[in-house]
Amino acid sequence: MVIGIDLGTTFCCVAYIDENTEKPEIVKNSRGNITTPSVVCFNGEKAYVGESANEFKLKFGESSGFKIFEFVKRDIGKPIEIPPDLYRPDAILPVPAPYEVAGFKYGAHGISAIILRKLKKDTISYLKKRGKLTKSINEKDIELPAVITVPAYYGEKERQEVKIAGYAAGLNVIGIVNEPTAAALAYGFSQSEPKRIMVFDLGGGTLDITILEMSGQDEAKVIASEGINQLGGMDWDKIIAEYIFEQFEKKFHTPVPTEYGYKIQEYAIKAKFELSEKKSTTITISIDDMEMDLTLYRERPEGESIYTIDDDKFYFEERSTSLLSQCKATAEKVLEKSKLSWKDIDEIILAGGACRKPMIPKLLERISGKRMGEELKVFNPDTAIATGAAIYGFHKGRKKITDVLAHSIGVKYQTEDNRYFIEHLLFKNQPLPASAEKKFKAGPNAIVEIYEGESKRPDECSYRGRINLDNLEEGYVNVKMSIDGEGILKVIAEYQGGRKELEIYNELYQFDERAKILREKIQSIQIME
Repeated sequence: MVIGIDLGTTFCCVAYIDENTEKPEIVKNSRGNITTPSVVCFNGEKAYVGESANEFKLKFGESSGFKIFEFVKRDIGKPIEIPPDLYRPDAILPVPAPYEVAGFKYGAHGISAIILRKLKKDTISYLKKRGKLTKSINEKDIELPAVITVPAYYGEKERQEVKIAGYAAGLNVIGIVNEPTAAALAYGFSQSEPKRIMVFDLGGGTLDITILEMSGQDEAKVIASEGINQLGGMDWDKIIAEYIFEQFEKKFHTPVPTEYGYKIQEYAIKAKFELSEKKSTTITISIDDMEMDLTLYRERPEGESIYTIDDDKFYFEERSTSLLSQCKATAEKVLEKSKLSWKDIDEIILAGGACRKPMIPKLLERISGKRMGEELKVFNPDTAIATGAAIYGFHKGRKKITDVLAHSIGVKYQTEDNRYFIEHLLFKNQPLPASAEKKFKAGPNAIVEIYEGESKRPDECSYRGRINLDNLEEGYVNVKMSIDGEGILKVIAEYQGGRKELEIYNELYQFDERAKILREKIQSIQIME
């Protein structure tokens, strides 16, 4: 059995395919819920994860000695230590890593491993209850095969860190699949007719928009993907939270005490959920002996001028204009990259919990010209991605899934005036498999360095690997680059007197010592309920 995991910014979900019925099933966690909050309260020995972490943070905050981690997905792939000049400009001594606990630098992927271990633990318990696993098996006795989803814009470094997180959690990661592709699988493989679909995946912290061609039930072909790694439901939470802070200070002439930050966050999230269901909501803010009621509206009443002085009334959709503009621009960009127009799209699929806000389908209806009731398909955004990951794992090797390159890949070269640039050979959204070659000048003992990213500047791209030519004389090197459907990048350097190869694997095939140490750390943690 293979489980599919949606490792989300704000919530996670696990699914599997029942081998008897070949239908997807959603795993319920220890609280009986189908999603688990991506929140960790951790002190180096014990970790509260999910609902228990939310309860813990609201009751104790960080005064208990536990560190609170949220939205860690946004930091996967970033350096484990933030340089002092980026973290605190006036720092002289190195600043501790933001994901350091009890002297160990876990990194964002280490905290993600704690979340994954909780998901694994709950899954094993659920499968036992369903009779899918023998009751004598415990969490550490089995490495569950798993497919984990990631944003489509993730590069190799981020994908590898997700695999390391799964390894540290005690999972056997057999695949990494893009979130929009997973959502498309959840929808598309239940359809019999070929369709061209757009997946609009707005989660808690990231936006991914992908266009795919679904050729019936046996083939999915990605045409193009675009995304924003810092746009999601939490940004809408922030709009409401900022309004609460502003109104509180205006009424009581004092800012909200720092220790109540998590409580304001809870008020904001509750209000956002209610505005998804109702046109207005009233929340009561209670801080110490100070209390006030705030009424928030989803949208301005029809006919009311936007220039009306309305004593600070809150209209959610108006205050979201900047975020909606980013959504619109990303949708238009992916259409441009795919050389398609809205009339070429048969279905728009909404995935990710942040799509529950009515303003999202309303935006898509306005810019696409499609009517919500007929041409926009909405299914459960909370479980679609995990379901698609489970389908991917269950049918791996049996159904054809053609993806595109997430980021351009190129060679670092030096100009005559001693500046360094990236010469791209493979390009973002190029269908896989792909190949290219180019000839470069090479001095003695030349090095071919491979980078990933869209910029021409090496410092703005991610380093992938190098080939030391060990050539004795100046000449030329012909660089051949190819990447297959599984994401394995192969680079061949041919030059006078020699030929060298480099393979950079997208699949998990080995771990360094640090990954093994992280696994030991994660396995020793007590997961609290």
